[in-house]
Amino acid sequence: MQLRVGWRYLVAFAALTILCGTSHEFAHHFAGALVCGEFGSKTFNSFTLAPGCESSAWRAWPTIAGPLFTFALMWLGAVRLRNPDERQRQLGFALVFANFPINRMGFVLFGWNDEQWVARHEFGASPVAFWLAVAAVWIACLPPLIAAWRAIENRRRALWFAGFFVLPFVFVVLFAGGFLEEFVLLRHRILADTVFGVPWLIIAVEFLSLAVYLSLREAIAEAANDADVHAGAALAVRH
Repeated sequence: MQLRVGWRYLVAFAALTILCGTSHEFAHHFAGALVCGEFGSKTFNSFTLAPGCESSAWRAWPTIAGPLFTFALMWLGAVRLRNPDERQRQLGFALVFANFPINRMGFVLFGWNDEQWVARHEFGASPVAFWLAVAAVWIACLPPLIAAWRAIENRRRALWFAGFFVLPFVFVVLFAGGFLEEFVLLRHRILADTVFGVPWLIIAVEFLSLAVYLSLREAIAEAANDADVHAGAALAVRH
């Protein structure tokens, strides 16, 4: 599968990345409401349960809901990579990396992220719990990443893979974390009023990201057609 990245592809992919990141937090938020019986609160990269819910016997489920949602999207992308339709493979490839697996695989090694919290909550703070969390995350992430690696047919495969592996996370940290959360939401309190514990800014970003992705996702799928056109042209020249 040949990857061809133009500006429309980049905009669609950025929107998908934001959509996946905010939806991860919505998974926490709605699971928390189911367990606690009422909504807590959330930002772009964190969530808080409703008061009094920390003692719930089901306390771990809202925390693990986010990673489970993210892993499910990554595996959906991997399944699409097996589709004979190259348009579906292009979309599947984008879905694997739009969930920035480097975040899950990297932070778990430092004892951070939802998975390590659940491990400590369920098994206590021990080396066994730590490495169980690391193993679980890497086992969940590696098969989709291996499928994505094998799908790349561009020259300099390692550079293409590294770019998709690293840059989406950098984008999310700078744009969603640094700009939207720290600057717009927390510092300037723009659209900071909440509904069901969610600031209006996050709802607006979620719907805007969805609209942008749906309007431009053909730019990702059609990368397959662009590659076919160029390959056909090169073949015609040789003959």
